[in-house]
Parts: sequence; C-alpha cells; structure tokens
Amino acid sequence: MQRIFETIRNYHMIGPGMRILAGISGGADSVCLLLVLSEYRKIVPFHLTAVHVEHGIRGKESLEDAAFTGRLCGRLGVDFVLEQTDVPELAKQRQTSLEETARSERYRIFEKVRRERGAERIAVAHNRNDQAETVLWNLVRGSGLKGLGGMRPVRDRIIRPLLFTEREQIEQIVLSAGLTWRTDRTNLEQEYTRNRIRLSVLPQMERELNSRAVLHIAQASEKLQDVWEYLDRVSSAASKRCIVKEKAGVSIQLEPFRKEDALIRRELIRRALEMCSGSLKNIGSVHLETLSSLALMDCGKRADLPGGVMAVREKDTLRLVRKSCLRKEFQECKETVCKKLKIPGRTSFGKWKVCTELMPNSEEVQREAAQEKKYTKLLSYDIMNRNVLLRTRETGDYLTINAKGGTKKLKDYFIDRKVPRMERDEVLLVADGPHILWAVGYRISEAAKVRPDTRKVLKIQLKETGEDDEGKGQDFFAGAGSKCAHCRDSEADQ
Repeated sequence: MQRIFETIRNYHMIGPGMRILAGISGGADSVCLLLVLSEYRKIVPFHLTAVHVEHGIRGKESLEDAAFTGRLCGRLGVDFVLEQTDVPELAKQRQTSLEETARSERYRIFEKVRRERGAERIAVAHNRNDQAETVLWNLVRGSGLKGLGGMRPVRDRIIRPLLFTEREQIEQIVLSAGLTWRTDRTNLEQEYTRNRIRLSVLPQMERELNSRAVLHIAQASEKLQDVWEYLDRVSSAASKRCIVKEKAGVSIQLEPFRKEDALIRRELIRRALEMCSGSLKNIGSVHLETLSSLALMDCGKRADLPGGVMAVREKDTLRLVRKSCLRKEFQECKETVCKKLKIPGRTSFGKWKVCTELMPNSEEVQREAAQEKKYTKLLSYDIMNRNVLLRTRETGDYLTINAKGGTKKLKDYFIDRKVPRMERDEVLLVADGPHILWAVGYRISEAAKVRPDTRKVLKIQLKETGEDDEGKGQDFFAGAGSKCAHCRDSEADQ
C-alpha cells in the first residue's frame, strides 16, 4: 500500500482538504482503491465520496453489487452515492456497444456527481494490467504515439492511484485487510474486445513469451508518455506558427509547415483536424497520409474526410473546412453577395463601405489612375451602364484583357493566376452585367482603363467602416468575401 501512497504523492493527486470522488464498482480493483484512499485520509485529511453506477445490465447480480458496495462504504466510513442508468436501452438508441455505452455513462455520471458534490478529482481503479491491455488494444487499432502511451496517472480531473500496481498485488492488499470483492460475470465473457486481451492474449504472452510481459508493456507506455509530452510541447509551438483558426475551420500555412520535421508535420495535421471537427473519431493513419500528400499537390485539389470535413489545397495553405458550416453560411450570405453600387456615394457591404465619386478626366487623374493601388481604382465611367454591382462571381463572367477587346472567362483568368478554387468565390467583383470591371485584389478590365480620350472617371475606394486609411483595404478583401467563399461549396466549379 505504501507504493500506492508514493504514487499519490509523486503525482500530486490529493492534497489536504480536497474533495475526492471515487468510482467504485465492487470488484477487486475498486475495493482496493476505496481501501487505499480510506487509509490515506489518516495521513492527509480530505473528504472522500464513493459513487457506484448500476448499469442495468445484469439484473439481480447488478443490484447485489450495489448493495455490497454500499455496505463496504458504511464499514469504511465513506459517503456513498448510488446512481442507476439503463445501458442496454441507451446502447440501442445510440447504436453503440454495451461496453462503449457503459464506459461513456460511467464517466458522464462521475462528472455529474463531481459537480454536485463540489469535488476536485475523480479517482478510478485502473491498474498496471489495465494499462497493458489498453496499450495492446491501441496498438492493434493503429493508434498514434499518444495512444501507445496508454492511460496517464493524472488526466484533467481523473486520477489513477493504482496505475503502477499489478492485479495480483491488488488482490493481496484486499485479502490482507480481511475484505472481499464482487466478480462481474461480463468480465469473463470474451465477446468483448478488452476481455479477450485480458483473458487470452496477455496470459498467453506471459506463458509463452515473457512472464513479465504486463510489466514491460506498461513500462514501455511510460517511456512513450515522456516522448509524447516532449512532442506535444514542440508541436504546440509549431502550431502557433503554422495553424490559423478560421470561422469555418482552420488553415495550415504551408511555408512554415514545410520547414518542420516530418514527425512535427504529421502532428500538426492531426491537431488541425481535431481543431476543425472537434474530434479525431474515425480518423486513422490513412487520413493523415492523405492530408500530407495533399499539402504537396497542385492548388485546387481536395479530399473529403470523416466528421464532415473537407480539405482543399490552396496557393499557400491547406485549408480544412466543416461542410455544415459552409451550408449554414450560404443561408447567411444570400442577401450580401450582390448589391448595387451607389454612384456617387457610399455603399455598405457587411462591415465595410465602398466609396465612389465621379470626376472629369485630366492629366492628374490619369497619373493617379496609373498608380498601383490595390484597393483604390480609377475606372472609365464612359463604358458603364448605370447598374454597376458589387458581387461575387457568376456563370458567364468575363474580363477584357487587351486593348483589342479580347476577353477571357473569369474562371480561366483565375486558373491562369492559380487562384485556389475556394478563394475564387471570395473575390469581390465590381461588375457591369457579366463584364467584370474590377476583380478586387487582382486586376481591372482593360476596357475600364482611363485613357486620354476618357471623359468621365469613376473613383472607387474600399474602406473598413470607421477607417480612412488605404491599408485597411486588404482586410476588406479577405473579409468581404469570406461568407461567399463558403456558401457555394456544394456547387460545381464554374
């Protein structure tokens, strides 16, 4: 028991005056946990509450387990909480296994009681044998480095005082204290994956390969935890350089990304996926490899991933977006993707404004028109109809590309410029029908250029509301079309 006390101290699991909740099933492991914590209170005073979850799986036996646990808590002077749930019914509703549903319900109930009781930590009875089983299970499932490290002694509010103690030692501690335990018959049924590892795989490894297989597997997991913690620190720093959070997902900035080691790049991809979808469920090595390959492909390439995530290779980024967010934003931006430009005057466009004025042509105006200002342009008003629009691209859009009147489809222009497919819907356009006068951030139509014979000139300046400096224009370009970038995901590329 002293070695378990050392684990509690070494990992700072319990401090004086803390409120600790212990999950107690009635099995040998949990009885040992309850006994150890009860004894540790004599050294470090703290408040202990035991919670037993009756899953509704084994009928009378399950109820007897609950009664046994309640009597044990009374004998040891520990507060006892009994919670009941119907795991078979929940498993049916969720279409998940009994094993998975029972585990999920236990932790949900533990957290609920923890909040109700104001407890700081939840103690569970995982031991060294459980650790070996977990590592083997994660290994055959294809888990990454973090999964191969198995369970941690402390994870958030969960503490595992018995994690470095083998099951045989646990049973000896319980018997030495004159206590008994309950045996859950479902733990002896090999239809459950973990049970097969516990009852067949590990015993065979101990018999035929190495009698200390459990110890060595658990020790390997501890070393891998150290490796993972180092990798996590390095990856966190790299994440700040390479990953940008966006409204519809995240983007990986490829220039700094490519400078990282292959191991760090792989971890960055995993982090970006988790940030985008909120979970790594159903994400395997094949998906990480897909994204690694996509980062090296040409612009416009894309891939669909589990969890409703789409990855798109763009000019300088690998963007991950949530499809549900794209569909939602399509509904939000219907009224803002097209608006008549007030000439002269100001036109609001989301949080931005577009300022226009008409002026006669002059040598000074022609000099200003020739300047390369990205978000202020002077255009020939002579060629325009009187219904100039601010909008995003539509089928049939074109630019005049030379003085002879030659035209090019806007789609082809974007392809030639290697504008990523998803960004094409972000580009704000000043349009006269299908004739694009100005693709903001790119170029104006050759036909709209101010020439010596131009009579009237239209000056257009993009500004963020409340700002007067030209420099804010680039924020407008990035933000004005951000809704539109995501609203057309389901449409065929023009």
